[in-house]
Parts: sequence; C-alpha cells; structure tokens
Amino acid sequence: PNMGGKSTILRQTCLISVMAQLGCFVPAVSCRMTPVDRIFTRIGASDKILSGQSTFFVELAETAMILHHATTHSLVILDELGRGTSTFDGTAIAHAVAEHLVAKSRCRTMFATHYHSLVEEWSFDPRVELGHMSCLVDADHASHEVVEQKVTFLYKLAAGSSPKSYGVNVAKLAQLPERVLRLAVEKSQEFELALKDRTHAMKRKR
Repeated sequence: PNMGGKSTILRQTCLISVMAQLGCFVPAVSCRMTPVDRIFTRIGASDKILSGQSTFFVELAETAMILHHATTHSLVILDELGRGTSTFDGTAIAHAVAEHLVAKSRCRTMFATHYHSLVEEWSFDPRVELGHMSCLVDADHASHEVVEQKVTFLYKLAAGSSPKSYGVNVAKLAQLPERVLRLAVEKSQEFELALKDRTHAMKRKR
C-alpha cells in the first residue's frame, strides 16, 4: 500500500548490506548474505530541466545504467519503475526490466511496484518471491464504503502480494474534498471492473 514503508525497507536493505560487509552490527536477529560487488538504486523522482531531461527520462537513464552494469553479485533496488508514463507503457517497461534482471543479470533485486498486473505475471516464477508491506483495513460499520475505510499501516514486510494500493486512503489523509474522494472511488471501481472483464475475455479467447 501507499505510505506502507516500502521505500524505507528498500533503503534499509542497502544500508544493512554495506554495514554487514564492513563488519558492523546490523539491526537483525541474524544476517546471512553473500557479499555484493555494487549496489544500484533507482529511487525517487527528479528531473534535469536545464538539460532537457524529464523525470521519466532520468528514471530510464538510471535504469539503463543498472541494466548495463549489474552483475550476478550486485544488489539492485528499483522503486516504482515506470510511473512517469501511461499505465500500459509503464507496466510494459517495468515487466521488460524485471525480465532482464531475472533472466540475464540474475542479480539479487528488490522491485517495488503498484502495477498489480505485473505482480500477477511473476507470481508463479520460482526465481521471484512476492512480498508486501502489511496493513489492517477497517470499514465504518454503518456504511462499509471505501471512503470510510481506515487503513492502519503495520510497517512490516509480509509474504505474498498486496491486494490493493489504497491510494484513496492517501488522498483522504491529504484532505481532498469529500466529493472528490467519492468520485475517485467510483472511477477506481469502474476501472477495476473494466480490467477484470477484459482479463476474463482474453482468457476465454485462449
């Protein structure tokens, strides 16, 4: 889920790797790892407007550097790759990058994404293990509406994929007007149903 702490755990993994290789104490009950030759990260959003480079271009340029130089002994951290463009292009690029890292680079990678269709595609690959930042979701018993849901972040990495990103919850925390929130929920449900119908139709054709 959004704001669940995934970016923090990605950074924490990098820091622990460095500390462990230095022989320092690490904040864990136990730590067993193979030394890494380099740590590559693609986190956050920034642009280089004076150089004519958009946020998305910078994101892909950094990703390209990782794909060209990561080895089987590297640690790669990717956070929400592809979010700077359309959902379809973003998902396609994220999938292709993940496939390259898994099949060619074969390095240890942590890849955080909100593209649930991407997660589903990799859910049966033995080389990939799914995880998510856990949370508790409570609804107002009087209405049971999504807008009234209360999301409590547990800030704990759990096995399996997350069922949702709970983006509307973040919009609620940011205090968007109630009318905007309700319309957003309606549109989200429409998109979700349309995607499910399209997926079922494709499966029937196969």
